[in-house]
Amino acid sequence: MKKAMIALGSLIVIFIAILVFQYMDFGKGVDYNTSGDQGEYYNRNNGKEGKVLDKNGKLIDVDTDPNSYTMIVNRDYPMPADYVPPDLEVPDVKFSFSGTYEKSYMRKAAAEAVESMFAAAQDDNYSLKIVSAYRSYERQEAIYNNNVRSRGESSTDKVSAKPGCSEHQTGLCVDISSDSVGCTIEESFGASKEGIWVAKNCYKYGFIIRYPKGKADITGYSYEPWHIRYVGKNLAKYLYDNKLTLEEYYQTTTVDNKVPQDEQISDADSNPEPSDEPQMTAAPTPKTTAYPTAEPEEEPASEPESDNTKKPEETKRPKPEKTKKPKATKKPKVTKKPVATKKPVATKKPVVTQKPVETVKPERTEEPKETQSPEEDQDESEE
Repeated sequence: MKKAMIALGSLIVIFIAILVFQYMDFGKGVDYNTSGDQGEYYNRNNGKEGKVLDKNGKLIDVDTDPNSYTMIVNRDYPMPADYVPPDLEVPDVKFSFSGTYEKSYMRKAAAEAVESMFAAAQDDNYSLKIVSAYRSYERQEAIYNNNVRSRGESSTDKVSAKPGCSEHQTGLCVDISSDSVGCTIEESFGASKEGIWVAKNCYKYGFIIRYPKGKADITGYSYEPWHIRYVGKNLAKYLYDNKLTLEEYYQTTTVDNKVPQDEQISDADSNPEPSDEPQMTAAPTPKTTAYPTAEPEEEPASEPESDNTKKPEETKRPKPEKTKKPKATKKPKVTKKPVATKKPVATKKPVVTQKPVETVKPERTEEPKETQSPEEDQDESEE
């Protein structure tokens, strides 16, 4: 009886141990957001295959959507030649140069994030400056061709990114420096007090050190402490906490096929001075074929097709202009009926005063004849 109880107890302990082990294994996952701070959440499950899985256990495709904040750019996943970011603007921060050039611009979300980061650095008594931000395909092509003329193609491929392979074309990355190192873009920035602050704090604002030290054989790019890339706060924190690059995160072929040391290149502008660049008074305009339907919040797109087969250009359907609703005409104010004016009281006709009757002048009475005294009358009668 005791043996049976012991056996039963052992089975229970083993069962509980299995449950605990499974719980701890699945607990390694962490939520992050593939499009910055909004959109679908996924988790990274370090299972037997070591692949990136979504919440339904499906593999996450490598994000190659040019408009996505989390898309990857390297020699295996180049940018389309016709892509120009749709929302470029100049961040309100200090620059290492005067004037406004193509490299002054960043995508709106990244520009706002770099403003917040520079302000926080300033609060901690660290002064940062932008050396170079957006770089068009054409500008990268000019830099590459200039290096080919001076170095040769094979040597250039070891030190300069080919057109389309530079993250600067996304408008989401920026090369930064400080006056303490003469605003140069060199490894010395990483050892400066500003560079150390950036490495420890940039993830809080959605940025990562895109090409960290000791990862050049994975990223294919040499250590660049000045090159930070916006991927959104959630993914930035995940990569920072786990010390991962985007290549490791997406488990791309670059991880399996290590990049030889002599093929590591730089994504920095070989001539950061803007003397040979025209000043720009407005942001570069997106081209008509620049992926009008892609949105940063969308789920990562599937891997691009072979370079040999170009996708047909998508024709934009003209959006009908919305007719504005006519403004409601206000009802005319009701005019009050005029108050009837009272009829004036009829004034009585004035009584006609009769003309006064002319008084007849009294007839002039003759003076009475002198009456004879009776004595005289008698005398006459007696005669």
